[in-house]
Amino acid sequence: MRTRLIVAVDGPAGAGKSTVCRLLASQLGYAYLDTGGMYRAMAWAALSENLNIEDENDIARHIELLPMRFTMGNGVMQIAYGERILEDELRQPEISNLASRISQLRCVRDYLTRCQRQLGEKGGIVAEGRDMTTIVFPDAPVRVYLYADLKVRAQRRYLEYQGKGIPAEFKAMEEQIQARDEADERRALAPLRAAPGVRILDTTHMEIAEVVQQLLEMIQSKELEGD
Repeated sequence: MRTRLIVAVDGPAGAGKSTVCRLLASQLGYAYLDTGGMYRAMAWAALSENLNIEDENDIARHIELLPMRFTMGNGVMQIAYGERILEDELRQPEISNLASRISQLRCVRDYLTRCQRQLGEKGGIVAEGRDMTTIVFPDAPVRVYLYADLKVRAQRRYLEYQGKGIPAEFKAMEEQIQARDEADERRALAPLRAAPGVRILDTTHMEIAEVVQQLLEMIQSKELEGD
């Protein structure tokens, strides 16, 4: 029987994490855990409930009471807020920017880290985010940091937004991603970084299929070790 592993993938915005991890999970028959979506959901909830994200005490008082549910089904995570399933509304630029700010609050990180570990406790999961390899799953047998040049990442995100009909300007997109990089790397709590022992893949000049294939080979090797 094949060992069902936890595959932890980190990296900055636009490095290809979401696309690669969705494909990887599908090919492995694993579940895909989009932790960035969880932070965007918290940002959306804070905005919807008129919570003050500049006041961590206000967020901490409400976070456990929010009708937010994270569940895994058919290999993907579903985010529900009450009876509403959250999807495209989480991809709006305003929500992405707010997610970067709310992710710096300890109460939010502690709450979502606990949720993420619960979702991954049975293995067979590809988890992507910004602290998967360092904080959430530091002992995962497969840990990868995906990276790409800033302009390439901005172009990827710009084309993604265009494909979804979301208004965006390339220069503004590049500046947003650069600002997000700096905020993620400099924050005191769970900063974005490549931890020791993590496999670093620069995807700047790589096709998606090539990245997926490299990760598949790494994972299959680890699975065989567990047989």
